[in-house]
Amino acid sequence: MNQPRQIEKRKAIINAATEMFLESGYAGVSVDGIIAQIGGSKRTIYKYFGDKDGLFAAIVEQLCEEIVTPLTHMDLKRLSLQEALSTIAHTFLEVLLSPRTIALHRLIVAEAPRAPASARTFFNAAPATSYRCLTEYFIWADGAGLVTPGDAHARAILFLDALTGDFQLRSLLGLEVPGRVEQNRLIDEAIAVFMKGIAPTGD
Repeated sequence: MNQPRQIEKRKAIINAATEMFLESGYAGVSVDGIIAQIGGSKRTIYKYFGDKDGLFAAIVEQLCEEIVTPLTHMDLKRLSLQEALSTIAHTFLEVLLSPRTIALHRLIVAEAPRAPASARTFFNAAPATSYRCLTEYFIWADGAGLVTPGDAHARAILFLDALTGDFQLRSLLGLEVPGRVEQNRLIDEAIAVFMKGIAPTGD
């Protein structure tokens, strides 16, 4: 598995199968279909992933890593509290509403009863990572005196969830999502409300 050719082969299988799963769903993809797309044999799939479920789990893990990368690379400590919250909110909504994230979310919700381990992987790698990134920032901001003391994790959940519900549900249902102007208005309002609640008195 450590040889470059094997690593590249495994990556090629994941990349091809990812697009198939996102487009057709779990039930709409077969090992035979994957082989027809990329060549090779079933033995190759079984060698690297065990079975279709193993391949699906690997795809979920890779997609989650891809999705959360912008959130884990934010540089917030040089910013004011308001600027940091704005950066977090805009980055989060961009990630949350991307077609790839929405397609993965739909796939996971559809398959969660059948593949609870993959559902857990998705939650731990995507939503939980988003909360963790903001939690870590709030802990730092508390120590720097930028916010009043409080439950950093609870604050992370409240702030991100305030941005999520309406836009995400519309996207998942295939409904029209308000454009950037409406998104920015929601972000500004969420930040204004949050700043009143957690900023030190006088800020």
